[in-house]
Amino acid sequence: MNILRALRAIFSDRLAMIERLGREIPRIGRVDYGRVSMVLVNSPELIPEVLIERADDFVKGPVLRVISRPVFGDGLLTSEGELHRQRRRLVAPALAHQRMARYADVMREHTSALADSWRGGETFDIVETMMRLTLGIVCRTLFDVDIPNEAEAIGKDITLAQTWAMRQIRVPFLRLPMGKSRAALARLNETVYGFIRERRSRGGDTGDLLSMLLLARDEDTGQHLDDLAVRDEAMTLFLAGHETTAVATAWSWYLLARHPWYFDRLRAEGLPFALQILKESMRLFPPAYVIARSVLRDTEIGGFPVRKDELVIVAQWLLHRDARFFPDPLRFDPDRFLPEREALIPRNAYIPFGGGRRICIGNHFALTEGQIILNTIARRFTMELVSQRPPEFQPLITLRPKDGIRVRLQAVGQP
Repeated sequence: MNILRALRAIFSDRLAMIERLGREIPRIGRVDYGRVSMVLVNSPELIPEVLIERADDFVKGPVLRVISRPVFGDGLLTSEGELHRQRRRLVAPALAHQRMARYADVMREHTSALADSWRGGETFDIVETMMRLTLGIVCRTLFDVDIPNEAEAIGKDITLAQTWAMRQIRVPFLRLPMGKSRAALARLNETVYGFIRERRSRGGDTGDLLSMLLLARDEDTGQHLDDLAVRDEAMTLFLAGHETTAVATAWSWYLLARHPWYFDRLRAEGLPFALQILKESMRLFPPAYVIARSVLRDTEIGGFPVRKDELVIVAQWLLHRDARFFPDPLRFDPDRFLPEREALIPRNAYIPFGGGRRICIGNHFALTEGQIILNTIARRFTMELVSQRPPEFQPLITLRPKDGIRVRLQAVGQP
């Protein structure tokens, strides 16, 4: 099998490939696809060696490090080493805990406005709807702008750009034409550069991410970030900052619609139970379903030798659905995340936001947003599935439901 056919075998059906490896490799092991060699790390106690203790022996995998670079540039998702550490220091203050109260107000405002527009009996795609909602929230909280009229078009452009990136990874030695994705990326760039131009002309610090990036100075040179550097960080948070929460909440609504008795409990218990639902949704359908690392130099993981240029895989899709760590793992049970039960989950068996120095910088933002969305909408509506057929998966950079999820609304208190 040549390397091109090998990579097609690996990436043609990513979830099936990951599950097959999980059945064959309970702890750590290697599988060779022609000249492509992969090492699956499938045991929680080994994960810190990849993400923390030996992190300098690895870099991001090819999807984010190379293929997605036209989209994310040198932002937090793709940068490495000192550049990554420097940029993380610049971005962190905008996502600090003390800012969450302001952000939470915006989240409630946008979610309430969405619920105000709904009527019992109507049907729609909840995935697309959550994408528009979280896009509006991230634009307001991180960039201090509102784009209600452009949200749908931007969402389509994001999907086009991601689809090209995932097609490219299947044939990394052939440069695929971007086609419609090129125009989509150009429109996304113009949107973000438009935010930057507007903010530079306005000046001052409005307390959001964009103004902080524009005012920040490099610790070594004392210079401000140029527009390209600001674009890369803004684009990363613009895209990643809304998609993960949108996918997580969409899967949450799907699970609630399949288990409607939990709607009453959600209305009764509010935000704490909303958080349990969100966490259980991210266990069953982790938006970030796999972590890939390329090996920089010969090293080892738990005494198992790994070689330079191999690909190391840590799969949330496997860990979160493993009966060793989650009894009856395919059952939807939000009470797994009652505080006393969550404390018993083995460390690193549940890692929806990754771990180590590259743990998602927006994890607290995403959890706060997801809680508020679920709690706010469930007080006014329940949802039922238009079709009982399970949705197919579309594993792009996040784990989306292919063709969306159509739901029918029922107003609370109405028959």
